[in-house]
Parts: sequence; C-alpha cells; structure tokens
Amino acid sequence: MSAPAPSRIRRATGRRTPAAMSQSPDPATRAPAETKPPRWDATSVLTVYAGLVMLAPATQTVANLGALGAPATIYSVLAFLWFLAGRLTGRLTLDPASGSVRKAMCVLTAAFTLSYIGLSGRSASVLETQAADRALILMLIWCGLVVVASAGITDRARLDTLLRRLVLFGTIVAAIGILEFFSGWQLTEHLIIPGLSTNVDPAATGARGGHLRAQATTTQPLEFGAVIAIHLPFAIQQAGDPARRGPGLRAMLRRYAPVTIMIISLPMTVSRTAIIGLVVVLAVLLPSWPKRRRRPAYVMTLFGAAAVRVLVPGLLGTIMVLFSSASGNADNSTQARTKDYAGVAPYIQQRPWFGRGPATFIPILSRYTDDYYLLALVEIGIVGVLAILVVYFTGIRAGRLGRRLSGDEAYRDLGQCFAAAFAVMLVISATFDTLSFPMLSGLFFLLFGCSGAYLGIARSEAAKADRAAKAAPRPATTTRAGAE
Repeated sequence: MSAPAPSRIRRATGRRTPAAMSQSPDPATRAPAETKPPRWDATSVLTVYAGLVMLAPATQTVANLGALGAPATIYSVLAFLWFLAGRLTGRLTLDPASGSVRKAMCVLTAAFTLSYIGLSGRSASVLETQAADRALILMLIWCGLVVVASAGITDRARLDTLLRRLVLFGTIVAAIGILEFFSGWQLTEHLIIPGLSTNVDPAATGARGGHLRAQATTTQPLEFGAVIAIHLPFAIQQAGDPARRGPGLRAMLRRYAPVTIMIISLPMTVSRTAIIGLVVVLAVLLPSWPKRRRRPAYVMTLFGAAAVRVLVPGLLGTIMVLFSSASGNADNSTQARTKDYAGVAPYIQQRPWFGRGPATFIPILSRYTDDYYLLALVEIGIVGVLAILVVYFTGIRAGRLGRRLSGDEAYRDLGQCFAAAFAVMLVISATFDTLSFPMLSGLFFLLFGCSGAYLGIARSEAAKADRAAKAAPRPATTTRAGAE
C-alpha cells in the first residue's frame, strides 16, 4: 500500500507536512529579492530630468510649443505621469514625514490660481492671456517635480546618488563656462539639437569689462551664476564626506575638483549676483563647521582670490567696480533697478493682493524689472509674494530640522547645504527675476523636493532609532537586598 501524497494530506488536514515545508523556499533566501530596489525608481527618473535641464541648452525649445517646449519640461510631464501610475498600482506612497514641501507647493499653487482667476476681471491682451496659461501649466509641472522627489525618494543612499549626479552636471556646466570665458567661444551659438529652435539669442549678453561672461547652457550669465551657486553647497559637502575619502590622486580629484571648478567659474560671470551667491553660501556653511574645517576654508578662500587675480588680470577689479558703483547708484544696472520701483507702483496699486496675473508683466507691453520680488508683487500680488517666501523658508526649515534630527555628521552637513541653497535663492531673488529662468526654476523645485525627501528620511531614521532605544533591554540594577 503506497503512502498518501503530501498534497493530499495537506488538503485533508489543512496543515503543511514536514515534507512540504522542506520544499518551500527559505524566507531568508527570499528577503534579498523582495527588498531589492527597483531598477527604475525616482532617483533614476529625476537623473534624466536633471541631465536634460542642465546639459541641453536652455535657449532651445520645440518651436511649436514655445516656452513649454524645452526637452526637460516635456520629460517632467512624463515623470509625473510615471509617479501617478505608481500611486495607482500601490508601488509609491506619500510619506507624511516629507509632506511639508508639498503643503508649501499647495500654498504657492493656490496663489497662482487666484491670480490667474483674477485675470478675467480686466481686459487682458492675447499675449497676456497666453503667458498666464503657460505660467499656470509651469506651476503644475513644478508641483510634479516636488511630488516625485519628495515622495519618491525614501532611501538615504538614493538621495545621495541623485545629489552626486547633480553636482556632476553642475561641474560640467561650470567647466563649459570657464572654457567660454578664456576662449571666447560660446557653446550655445554652435550647438543646435535637431528638432529644436533657439528662442533666445545666446550672444545677447555680450561682454563686460573686456571679458566674455560665462554662460554655458543657461540663458544668460545671471542664471549661470545662480545655478552654480545653489550647487556649490552640495559639492562642498561631498568633498568633506568621510565616505568619499580614499588614497590616491583619483579620490582627491573626485572630491575637490567640482568645488574648485565651481568656485573658479563664479567670478567669470562678471556679475554681482554670482559673488553674492558665493558669499551667502559661505556665510551659511562656515559657522556650522568645527574649527578644524573652518581654518583651511579661510586659507583656501584667500588663495582662490589671489589665483583669480593672477590668472585673469583685471577681473576682480571689474567686479569691485560693479559693487562700488552699485553702492553709489552710479551704474546703469543699479539705476534701472531703482527706477523699477517708481515705474511699477501704479500697477501694484491697481491690484495689490492678487496681482495682474502670473507672467503677464511682459516687457514689450509694459516694462522690464530685474527684481523677482517686485515682479511677483505686480503679477501675483502680496499673497503671491508671501507664498514664495513660504516656499523659500520651508526649504530652509527642512534642511535645518533634518540636520537636528540626524546623528551622522555627513548627513547633518547635508541639511545645512539645503539651508544654504535656499538662502541663496532668498537673497538673489532681490537682484534678478530668478524663477523666470527655465534652468534655475527647474533645478530649484527639484532641490525643493529633495529637501522634503531629506527631512522625511531624517524623521524616519530618528523614529527608528527611538523605537530601537525603547526596545533595547535595560541593564539590570542591583537591589539593596542583593547588595547586602
């Protein structure tokens, strides 16, 4: 008589036989396959976006789409659709720990929407209506970037990977700017991507003080300086990260070459904005460092200034003249900015709370302004300016709060870097219209989403450490009776 099959016994008794249990896969062997991260995650998706927005010339777009036709803009829509598909299938979730940046974006979106609705209350031209439509679409695209970054990146290693790639792209852009400055050869004049057309003359910025101003793939030197300035804190953090230290020249170049190239490229914009950005970065980062790190930084700052003076005679003098003339209101740029306040006052008085409509203050119809706060006051009103400040300060708060929650020194430094990057945006928005530029605005909202991811990861790790501390067995205490 043959023995019954294990499967029959299992169906009859509802239990698993030892033989069947021995045939099932070991849970320990299944764990790596179950916990292995997907090959195409938020970091991979956002890396492609960062490469498109930084390496493709920002002056080139798909002709029929106008300002919305930049390759990075089109791709960001696909990235957000990818995220929505992940939400529908349950693969991606919204972690409440990283929700502060998304709430801030809701505030900014509400301000833009109310201003857009208010546009119907006046007789707007066709150009104004089309510009407002584009601005609202861009606002939704920026929201998508923030959501994908803040909710899609939930692992410290993946966040570090994305930031390393951003620094790499920033280094390439800075190196192109240095090449342009010394050679006089402008990349965007000669590089045309098939299917794209140039909507901004790359040679319009010209030279200043006898120097061709570095521009690289951005639309103009002001944007170049701002892009490099918000990347610089992360390059400095990665240079000091103990995990990246190693013997040999290759390891040293990997750590210090990005910082060196970025710092050298900033004065080559021959603009006050780039120098202000550099000063803000150092003012935020240096006080957070221990003395052993601050002293070499002071020496390197003096050495760098001397090197620029020797390598490029007259460059520092030109920059100093810019600042001295600005303080005396003697140069054309400063005078134009001063006249802006009186020139836009009537527009602000007409619609002070919600403005004339997003992106409707078009230079060919009214006038040009170089101050983003002033421009926002005209376009989206007092409510809009307050919403922008909420975004800036939320980014600074995310970095500072994540820094306090982190116990690892390198990860604490990363939080200060986010605070420095958003402090740069907070300050230089008073010197030019920052969020009107495609590369700078796209990178800003990408980093804003990353700051939310950083805070969410820091909160999760702190909560996990707190649970582990509570679950750990306490050391036995000797009772008085036992001691006696």
